[in-house]
Amino acid sequence: MKTFTRSRISMLYVILIVALLALVSVSNYMASRNMEKENAAIVNDAIPILTTANSLLTNLINQETGLRGYEISQNEQFLEPFNQGRAQTATDLSTMAVLDKKYPTLQIIMDTQVIPAITNLQKYHDTTLELARAGKFDEAKARINGGRTLMDRYRVIHTSIENNIEQITAGAYEASQKAGQTSRMITMVGSLVALLTGGLSIIISIRSLQAEKELRKSEETYRYMAESLEAQNEEIIAQQEEQQLTLAKLSERERDLELISSYQEKLTGYVKMKDFLVHTLPALLDSLAQDAALVVLERHSEDGSVSYEVIHSMGYPKAYVQASRSELFGPAKRVFDEGTTIVHTRDVSGQELGIHGGMTRAVDQYIPLTDDKQAVIGFLLLTSYQCASALDDNQRLTKGLVRQFGLAFYAQVVNDEKIQQANSLAELNDQLTVEKQLLEGQRDLIQNILESAHEGMMMCDSQGTILFANQRMNRYFGLHNRVNENLVACSYEIGAETPSFHGVAASIEALIDRSLSHLTQRFNFQQEDHFQHAELYATVVSEGTEQQGYLFVFRDRTEEERIDEMKNEFISIVSHELRTPLASVLGFIEILLHRELSQEKQKRYMETIYNEAQRLSNLINDFLDLQRMESGRQSYHFAPIQLPSLVKDIAEQWEDKQQHRVVIHHQESELWVRADVDRLRQVFDNLISNAIKYSPAADQIDIHLTAHEGKVTIAIQDYGLGIPQDANEHMFSKFFRVDNSDRRQIGGTGLGLAIVKEIVEGHNGHISYTSEMGHGTTFRIELDQHVLNGLDGKIVIFEDDDNLAKLIKVALNKLSLPSIQLRSAEEGMIALHRCEGEGPLLFIVDIHLEGEKTGWDFIAELYKHPVHAQTPVIVSTALDPPHDYHEKEIEKYLKKPFTMERLVQVAKRLLDNKSSLAYVFPSQNKETLSTTLQRNGIQVVKMQETHDMIEVDISKPSSES
Repeated sequence: MKTFTRSRISMLYVILIVALLALVSVSNYMASRNMEKENAAIVNDAIPILTTANSLLTNLINQETGLRGYEISQNEQFLEPFNQGRAQTATDLSTMAVLDKKYPTLQIIMDTQVIPAITNLQKYHDTTLELARAGKFDEAKARINGGRTLMDRYRVIHTSIENNIEQITAGAYEASQKAGQTSRMITMVGSLVALLTGGLSIIISIRSLQAEKELRKSEETYRYMAESLEAQNEEIIAQQEEQQLTLAKLSERERDLELISSYQEKLTGYVKMKDFLVHTLPALLDSLAQDAALVVLERHSEDGSVSYEVIHSMGYPKAYVQASRSELFGPAKRVFDEGTTIVHTRDVSGQELGIHGGMTRAVDQYIPLTDDKQAVIGFLLLTSYQCASALDDNQRLTKGLVRQFGLAFYAQVVNDEKIQQANSLAELNDQLTVEKQLLEGQRDLIQNILESAHEGMMMCDSQGTILFANQRMNRYFGLHNRVNENLVACSYEIGAETPSFHGVAASIEALIDRSLSHLTQRFNFQQEDHFQHAELYATVVSEGTEQQGYLFVFRDRTEEERIDEMKNEFISIVSHELRTPLASVLGFIEILLHRELSQEKQKRYMETIYNEAQRLSNLINDFLDLQRMESGRQSYHFAPIQLPSLVKDIAEQWEDKQQHRVVIHHQESELWVRADVDRLRQVFDNLISNAIKYSPAADQIDIHLTAHEGKVTIAIQDYGLGIPQDANEHMFSKFFRVDNSDRRQIGGTGLGLAIVKEIVEGHNGHISYTSEMGHGTTFRIELDQHVLNGLDGKIVIFEDDDNLAKLIKVALNKLSLPSIQLRSAEEGMIALHRCEGEGPLLFIVDIHLEGEKTGWDFIAELYKHPVHAQTPVIVSTALDPPHDYHEKEIEKYLKKPFTMERLVQVAKRLLDNKSSLAYVFPSQNKETLSTTLQRNGIQVVKMQETHDMIEVDISKPSSES
């Protein structure tokens, strides 16, 4: 068998390349022929597609012709080509669905143009045929133009199909021809390349045979040179082994030096003894090649006893090391007695044998640790589980490193003692600081209590020396800077400036002389142009002790006196205001009882009695309103209010009662605010009444309504007496009336403006005024402007609890529909009648809302709406009733028991079926619910109860039936 030389391998390589090129050429030729066949098949497929497309056009024309013949002649025979064309159209569409799969462009035309156009035509034909069969031939004939239009559109589509088929055919044929020519050209080029490659391979083979001969000669020469190099290499290897041994010794020495250096670095820089031992002992064991170590320290207690404590150990079994001993024996005892290093060799037993049980002997070195006077304070025990001969060479190093350890250990012991002393001092200092802060805190607390008291306070000792006076006492009598002076002398000095205080000074002197046991005295004095009323009383402090003294308390009674004065004035005003109309009522009733009068006089007297009684009623109502507001029991029913309409209505009522004209000025057609309409009307009535009363010489009151930056300003302007400047700070106080000659004949209790201020602030508003004496006064009220929201295309949530409304909104986000919160039924009614678009989608109605009207009122209003009465409604409430709440006959409290997920499900079902008129209620008594609905004008048709709610079908309003 011949061996494969490089020349033979090269020859085989050439043969394989030639064979491969020949195979490529044949395959390219076959591929080109196959491509031509496939393209020919594409061309052949185009004919059936074109035939089917033409058939579709013919079938549609037959349908149109047959349908028109039936419309004209009303003969059923004309429908036969229509029906045949309909059936053939379905067959042709199925054929096209199979044929167009190979051609994406044609398939797109079929899916987006042809099929929709045919579907529209067939729907048109079906509709026209239904009209004709129903006898509506005129309407059917009127649709002819629509059919022509649809047919013309299809003809345009049919033309695009034909053009697409022509493009497919032409493009495929040209591509197949070009592909065939290209394939044959590639085959010819491949053949030429194969021949050239074969020739070159033969030349390369001949040259490789020649090179092989030369290579054999060179191999013998190289073999001789290799043997010489191998002998030299063995000598170099021997030298390297000697160098490695030397390097190992140097590395070991370098490692020892590094261990020693690392150990020396760890001897300093520690605050605590534990940290020192944890870092130092491992480094010492590594440097001395020892296996275990422990440190024992001698401890002296206060009673004179001595104990020996193992402060750190490592490498020994835990059971062998005791934390403390009261007495030592053997080598450990000798270390303390002799003060020298003791070496002890022993047999190993127990856990010291190790996991493998191979440790049999141990060498222990007891090394004394001394202080600066060379007295032994402890010892260091080093243990090696090696033979003793191995340790002899290391004694010098051990002695030096242990000496360094002993010095560092003693320095650490001294440092620990200093730290312990410093900690003890710090603890003492902290205790002193805490006690000092506690005392200072108590002192400051007492000082703050005394300084924050509304009364002035002063302390003096039993001899009358002033010890303390708070700021309020200093403000009245300037005693803060007179501490350590005699109180009696200071009192007489004050009495010299304030004569009414002279009696108080005499009483203070008698108290300190112990001729009085207690002191309580009232006096008056002038301060900063104000007349002050005061009371001073004193009590004995620490009676019967060395620290006995007196605490003087000064109380300002000015406000009490003012209140008493106001009370007296109020009683005077009330008695006058009540007696005047009451006297009129009693007088006219007496006349009516004892005299015979004409009908005209009786009526006039009765009107006077009615007006005076009404005046009494208004006065009592003012008292009750103010008391209710100040006690926080006033409730407001907020609802949107069209301000110009309300003001106009109020103005017309006043013009019928008085000679003054009330003129309203406003530019905006709509100004909405959220307010309690009854309380807002009370505000206008009070201000207009005041404007009329205090402008007797004028005949006009102006009311200006303006809006700016979300605020609505109401200005009520009169042209009367005006308000003096010194009355500004009391204008809105109870029972306050400006006191001058111009106003003495004008009645009133002084409660009107106080009530107005309470109502305005209850609406989160602000009231102010400007006035000019002799020219009139303008009162201004500022309220937040309210914007009515549109309901079109939204889910409307009636809920006055903002947190619950937010929760419902978040749950409804799953429906991807906008939602809006309304706080009152009144706002919903207004917004419902302002809807101009598609209207609301769904109402979720709570029964108890912010305004006076309830959810039932809104449902009744919705039910009557001519357009949006069929809007679905979910009725619920999410709060438990208050403890003091009781249902009324016209008011029922409903609690919502279902979850937010359930709410969303019901809302989705109602929105999907908006044509049905139904309400959804929480589960409750069906008879009570039906009665409540009928009471609110809603006729119940059917009730269906589930486990957590009741669905109620209702009849349509009469306007839609």
